[in-house]
Amino acid sequence: MIASGNHLLVQVKDNQPKLRSLLQRATARLRPCDADATRTEGRNRWETRELQAFSAEGLLSDTPWKTLVETVLRLERTVYKRVPQGCRLKASKEIVFWVSSASGLTASHWNDAIRKHWRIENGSHHVRDTTFAEDASRIRRNPDIAARLRSFAYNLIRAQGWENIRNARYRAALDINLVLEIPGIA
Repeated sequence: MIASGNHLLVQVKDNQPKLRSLLQRATARLRPCDADATRTEGRNRWETRELQAFSAEGLLSDTPWKTLVETVLRLERTVYKRVPQGCRLKASKEIVFWVSSASGLTASHWNDAIRKHWRIENGSHHVRDTTFAEDASRIRRNPDIAARLRSFAYNLIRAQGWENIRNARYRAALDINLVLEIPGIA
C-alpha cells in the first residue's frame, strides 16, 4: 500500500490491546500537534467529535509499527440521542484511536477523512450485509468467489442508478429482462 504511494489510515481496535493501551497512555501525557472539533445534528441525534493529532515520533519505538506510523489520532465522540419514551436524551461517549503513515495534515483534514471512511462503511458494507446477508453467509469453500459475485451485483445495481438495492434485487429476480437491459450485459 505505502509502496504504491498511498497512505495507511487504520483504527486501532480492541483486538490490539497493547497498542491501544500504549496510545491511551501516550496521548494522555502529550500535547497534540493540532486539534479539531465538529458538531452535527440530525434525526434526533447530536454528535460532537473532538480530534487530536499527535506526532508518532518516539511513541512506537518498541513496536513493529514504528516504521509505518507517522501520526496518531485520538478521536472523542459524544453522542446524544433522543429517547422516544419521555423525551429524554441518552448520552454515549467513546474514545477511539487511529494511526496513519501520513504526516503534516491538519486535524480538520483527518476528521474529514475519518468521516468519509464511515460514509463508505455505511453506504457499502452495511448495505451489502443487510441486503445480501454477507455476514450471515455459510459458504466455507472459496467464499471469495461468492463475495466477488455479490460485489458485481451490487456494482451493477449502483451503476444503473437504483437507490433501493433490496428492491432492485427483487425486481431483477422476477424479471431477467431487467438485467439483460443493462448496457454491456447481453
